Amino acid sequence: MKKLLASLLSVGMAFAISMSVFAQQSITDASGRIVSLQKTASRVVSLTPAVTETLFAVGAGDQVVGVTEFCNYPAAALSKTKVGGFSGATISVEQIVALKPDLVILSASMHAKLIPLLDQVNIVSFAVEPASFADVYRDIQNLGKLTGHEKEAAAVVTNMKNRIAAVQKLPAPKSSPRVFWELWDDPLMTAGGPTFITEAIALAGGINIFADLKEQWPQVSLEELLIRKPDWILSGTDHGDRMKLEDILKRPGWATIPAVKNGKVAVIDSDIVYRGGPRLADAVEALAKILKK
Repeated sequence: MKKLLASLLSVGMAFAISMSVFAQQSITDASGRIVSLQKTASRVVSLTPAVTETLFAVGAGDQVVGVTEFCNYPAAALSKTKVGGFSGATISVEQIVALKPDLVILSASMHAKLIPLLDQVNIVSFAVEPASFADVYRDIQNLGKLTGHEKEAAAVVTNMKNRIAAVQKLPAPKSSPRVFWELWDDPLMTAGGPTFITEAIALAGGINIFADLKEQWPQVSLEELLIRKPDWILSGTDHGDRMKLEDILKRPGWATIPAVKNGKVAVIDSDIVYRGGPRLADAVEALAKILKK
């Protein structure tokens, strides 16, 4: 009888421990849902490039079975099965089902309509929607938990923070450079306050001249740009063909802007600054090379 009781007790303890581990895998996602997995996700479909980069960075690349056509980093992601493009309307639920995933990671806003469709076919989904570096750190750690790479995820976050801290210790100009980020030129659009770009510029020692705007990607006037007098005009490489100094000088009224007069126009890799993933540390370093030289 004592042996039986001992056995039952050990089974009960094992069950309690397993339930405890399971509870640790119950995470609230960006859509406000509590997402639970019965076991570590071993077949994952990623519907955003940033998520794909994060999964590979934490060591879960071999667990990724499906990605989008825009998931181009790292190189190993290119060989993964494609399930669609950028927006939710381009994603094939049928292709996702065929891959038999135990987890689909998607955007809370862009893929909101996919969540109930995946629920209908009993596929667990986890939504992300990072709006700050703090959100990115949290997402990296959450994806590490869901895929069984918690320690590796923590190491990725620590590495990012250390690299950014090192950037902030670099010698800087006496006054913080004022930056205009050009998203588009006609109509003139920029990065507002709630963007990775604004935060990355600040971490690199600069000031986004339109950081006070509440929209992510507001349209602004040339008159307002002239008033704010940027020291630098920056943009992503996806807009690089429109950022040649000789072409900017031809824009009516632009020749008087300090950045243009001093030839301070530059571009950085769009993917590292627009994606909420581990390479945001690369973005801060790239910006610092420009703003702190």
